[in-house]
Amino acid sequence: MIETAPVDVTAKALQIGVGFASHPEALWATIRATAMARTGLHGATPDTVLLVTAGIPGQDAVPMIRNVLGPVGVAGGTASAIITHNGAVGTGALVVCLANGEGAVSGVAAVGGVDLADAAHGAARLILSGWPFRMRYPRGLGFAFAQPGFGAPAETFLPAWRLLMGPKMRTVCSVLSSSAVYGTSTVEPIVSAACLEAPYSTGLGWVDGFEAGSMPDREALIQGSVDATVTAVKRLEGDAARLVLVIEASARHRALGSAAADEWEAIRSHIPERTPCVGWLCESVAAYGRGVRPVDAHGSLVVVALGDAPRR
Repeated sequence: MIETAPVDVTAKALQIGVGFASHPEALWATIRATAMARTGLHGATPDTVLLVTAGIPGQDAVPMIRNVLGPVGVAGGTASAIITHNGAVGTGALVVCLANGEGAVSGVAAVGGVDLADAAHGAARLILSGWPFRMRYPRGLGFAFAQPGFGAPAETFLPAWRLLMGPKMRTVCSVLSSSAVYGTSTVEPIVSAACLEAPYSTGLGWVDGFEAGSMPDREALIQGSVDATVTAVKRLEGDAARLVLVIEASARHRALGSAAADEWEAIRSHIPERTPCVGWLCESVAAYGRGVRPVDAHGSLVVVALGDAPRR
């Protein structure tokens, strides 16, 4: 079980619950992971759930999650592997529950399209239309999970997404290892997206990859991952990290080989011990936000840090 750092539950702050279960059947793993994540919410009702499974996609788990948690928005998909405190795990489910604090809104969308740019526009419109107010440039954190085979996320999804969401919605796009993306849609979805709009402290750290077919230096890869972690946490500007997510290209993990465990240990050493730190492996990853440009590099890695809104 993954512990969640304690917070003042009397304040209307963001509540985070994280759960992971390893099992070859995705539905069973999701049930267990959802129950674990629920305990970290301290009785709060979640508004948004990120669901990432690994292994063979099984029965749609979204209805089961809603039966347990209520009418919650769910976004996610099937990754190459899930990163836990024990490293990368090839089968199981990761569930991250977010209960909005005062003044925060969230939204999810699963959409189809001819390509990722088309899907980006559709997802952004759906999410914005569901918010009670329409800021010119909403501020927050977004995640997109895309099917493979529709183009690189940096070249197609993120610029199109930014046209509607604006520059203040820091967003990470993962191209998954399978066609399974989660969420409710009237057509076969190729993208599942979730956004949290609020003045929470957020930070992105990004490290470039390496040329395909090359033999990168493992120590350099590890140092790059550490630099990305330090950058993401530093951009919280002194606020304590409540959640850290590591999204890593599978090519990077393969290049590390036996040193992958050293990379994860190095990343964890720069994060407070009780702060949940999890993630997933995907075919490719790109991000857009402060200090991060949407470059889809072979073997890249993105670190996302989330903290509470600054106290006034």
